[in-house]
Amino acid sequence: MKWLATAIAIAVGLIVLLDFFLSHPLLDPLGAAFREWAIILTAFALILGLLNLLLVHLLRIVRRNEAGAGYSAIVLLTFGIVAVFGLWFGLPSAPMTWIFDNLYVPLQGAFFALVAFFIATAAYRALRARNIETTFMLIAALVVLLGQIPLVGALADAREWILNVPSTAGVRGILLGVALGTIATGLRLIVGMDRPYSE
Repeated sequence: MKWLATAIAIAVGLIVLLDFFLSHPLLDPLGAAFREWAIILTAFALILGLLNLLLVHLLRIVRRNEAGAGYSAIVLLTFGIVAVFGLWFGLPSAPMTWIFDNLYVPLQGAFFALVAFFIATAAYRALRARNIETTFMLIAALVVLLGQIPLVGALADAREWILNVPSTAGVRGILLGVALGTIATGLRLIVGMDRPYSE
């Protein structure tokens, strides 16, 4: 039975890949149908994830002896309120806009403010000048940070150069590595070397 799942996955992957590069009266509707099925499966997986999240928090509240039961109650209450308002008034409505602007945006700001402290702590640990590479990284980080200050205008050009040349080169290298890894993973799935769908 495992070979059947492998054969279906390889066939669907090849059809979608060929439809991306070729225009054929037989491939075009098949590729479009498979892409629509992928969207439907993704939506179904999202619904399953949401139901699993609700079940986990509901069980935590029912047991009562677990830590974080109060937070789980807040999650379920918030989910219920937002779901009722969204289904009753619709997504582009004044109540949903109020919830987004007055609840979600401040929470997002608070979360990113907390993340800033974690990033600062991680940067302090990572940028200790132990060798020549970390020394260069520390100098570059200090130039970029001090270049943001308007009073230190002399470092603005150095900051722009660091952001435009070495930083951009590193980002492009990471993106190239991600793209090559994605291609390699896709090819391994298409040719049947990796079979997570049959395990």
